[in-house]
Amino acid sequence: MIPIYSPKSESEAAVIVALMQAYEIPYVMRGGAFSSMYPGPVRNSLNAQALMVEESDAELARQLIAPFALD
Repeated sequence: MIPIYSPKSESEAAVIVALMQAYEIPYVMRGGAFSSMYPGPVRNSLNAQALMVEESDAELARQLIAPFALD
């Protein structure tokens, strides 16, 4: 799996996870479980998250999260 995006907030991460599930893209939100232990800004080095997908699904996943990556 390769990292393709780091969500800026917990709510953004939840929406992105829902997109991956809706399109049946296998994913891992690295750091997702740890961040729930220490809630707060996702940019914190203790709870940074990264969306990881299979390389074969990366292009579709990038297209789905493109609106989030515009910032």
